[in-house]
Amino acid sequence: MRAEPRLESGELSAPPPFNPLRHALFLDLDGTLAPIASDPAAVTLDADARDVIMRATSASGGAVAILTGRTVADADRILRMRLPHIAGTHGLELRAGAVTTSAGYNAAALRAAIRDVQAHFSRGAAPRLEDKGASIALHYRHAPDLEAPLRNVAQRTAARRGLRTLEGKMVIELLAAAGTKADALRAFMSAPPFTGRTPVAIGDDVTDEAAFEAAQSTGGVAVLVGERRQTTAAHHLADPSAVIAWIAAGLERAP
Repeated sequence: MRAEPRLESGELSAPPPFNPLRHALFLDLDGTLAPIASDPAAVTLDADARDVIMRATSASGGAVAILTGRTVADADRILRMRLPHIAGTHGLELRAGAVTTSAGYNAAALRAAIRDVQAHFSRGAAPRLEDKGASIALHYRHAPDLEAPLRNVAQRTAARRGLRTLEGKMVIELLAAAGTKADALRAFMSAPPFTGRTPVAIGDDVTDEAAFEAAQSTGGVAVLVGERRQTTAAHHLADPSAVIAWIAAGLERAP
């Protein structure tokens, strides 16, 4: 059953303390572990945050996964370490240990979509296009006025090319395969070291709502990070530094 969203108006509480022996962490990257940057390529994870994630992974027996819209390779670049469990491109790529799987997709449709978007924005301001393989991200943080026309073009292009759209913070993606962060969370939870633990999904964007719902539907925890908005999450943390502090506090309490 789909969780009912509620307006974020001070109702959300702090998450329960992190317990590395009981919880499985599912963490978004941009805006959750690392601050958002105007240029997506400039996002970095600081050394303290990296250390906390490494410690949490060790203390939980490996029950920490990154669920990101970035590719797995790009997540590795930002993290500057190889975590065993990462879902990239909103769940279209899945790394579990030594094995990385990718959803099959229509590459020709994506190439055609790129041409469609480039032709439409051949003059004047244009979105920053990021080819992720199974999806195309159309960034407009550098040109916010593009939001409405870009949404229109993306929706028409998706319909024409048999793709689907996914909107996030200052970005619209065209995806050529099925799959969500919720699918990734459920896949990870079905196998060790996640099985039997309580899932905790943490993210800042509307693209994280699917993971929030998946976690809470199985008795888990969902935590919205940053700006308060309509959400299915029951808990809130202020920013990436608060996320890292919350994880670190749980590690300090652990036996």
